[in-house]
Amino acid sequence: MIKSKLKGFAVLTFACLGVTACGGSDNDKDEDTSKTDTYVQFYNATVGSTATALKIGDKTYESVSYADAMPRFTSTPGVSEVEVMGKDAANKDISLYKENIDLKTATDHFFVLHGDFASPALLNINYSRTELDKQNAEADKSKMQLLIAHTATDAPAYDAYIAKADKGFADAVMLGSVSYGEVSTPQILDTGDYKIYLTAAGTTNISYTTASINFKTKVPYKLILRESFGASAAKISLDSVDSTTNVRNHVALESSVDFRVFNGLAAHNVDVKVVSSKQEALFSNVAPFGVTAYQGAEFNDFGVSVLDHTSQAKLLDNVLITLNQDDIKTIFIYEQATEQGSQVKAMEMKQTQTPSPYSFKFDIVSFADKSNLTVYFLKANDTIETAVNKITAVNPASPQSVTVPAGEYSIKVIAVENGTKTVVYASDLMDFSNEDNVTMVLNKDAATSFGYNLIKL
Repeated sequence: MIKSKLKGFAVLTFACLGVTACGGSDNDKDEDTSKTDTYVQFYNATVGSTATALKIGDKTYESVSYADAMPRFTSTPGVSEVEVMGKDAANKDISLYKENIDLKTATDHFFVLHGDFASPALLNINYSRTELDKQNAEADKSKMQLLIAHTATDAPAYDAYIAKADKGFADAVMLGSVSYGEVSTPQILDTGDYKIYLTAAGTTNISYTTASINFKTKVPYKLILRESFGASAAKISLDSVDSTTNVRNHVALESSVDFRVFNGLAAHNVDVKVVSSKQEALFSNVAPFGVTAYQGAEFNDFGVSVLDHTSQAKLLDNVLITLNQDDIKTIFIYEQATEQGSQVKAMEMKQTQTPSPYSFKFDIVSFADKSNLTVYFLKANDTIETAVNKITAVNPASPQSVTVPAGEYSIKVIAVENGTKTVVYASDLMDFSNEDNVTMVLNKDAATSFGYNLIKL
């Protein structure tokens, strides 16, 4: 049974000022709250958005990407035009949301943009810190404040519970029950280490458990339930936001991982065994420059072994790979020249799945025998001298990434040796108009005219 009071620390709930909820912060030291100022902070929970910026009156604050926050600032009390700015496809400023809002004296306003990027909504989470400050004025008390906001568009309602980190769910108390667009009433708790639990609304069936979270400072904190693009089937994640730009992500301990294998060995079809203390996966007969489908697993440390498919000769034995909760990763099998000769190796890379409206994230991994390469993205009428987008200093087994505007590009890889530029690889025009995240691998391949290939995973 869930206890109504958490033994060992005091709980106090109180009414919020203003719209829907209350918010918070976390610094290396306690914060001062003026009796005459108002305070503003902004968090971007809009999936598929550009970087967005809060604008109050004539002042535009710093831009923040998805799942990021700007720090807490002082503002002028009174009715102000509150606007959120973003970018269009031409990278021009556009207004995403606008509303006249009364910024109250001695009040914190934590604004959260959420929903569809084309027509987002704005949560105005505002609260007075009077009671928190009053309790912390007592020498023997160390209190913080906590709430949870639900901004995951397609996620169901959840009940949120909190317990001391060294206790279990049976000792937890409810933070609140929240559906999309809702915020819980804040609670004042002792500072310290806690775990958060999420259950389906109206039940005690746990679907989300965090590791220990340190709420160490005597200030308010905000928990943001948002969409996730990791391996978790629930596709949700929990952030804690302080008063700085320090947004901490707390993945569910129940989350699985997804991983796949790329075979960069030109001369071998391979069998790849990925083994942990709990499970084993076998990717059989992976062709040269082939990539497998993703496979799910429980988080763990894994040993990766590679065998020639035909002879079963062991090419690589028990290389350590770590797959953490909610990770989506690719395991690359490749060959590297050493003084002792060619050696088979393995490396891992985390894959990004977050959508973007007008651009795509491009990751390149090179297993070519050349260093300090430059990758150019060429539009139809571009040369390498006019190309705007490029990646420099591409070296073997060192992934690089860049964000590129959506569109059609050919890709050209250039090496410079003794002052002379040579073309390592050049592609035809490719359409990246509907891509969010692209990974390509440069390999040595004697079967091609360039002697190298560029494989899109």
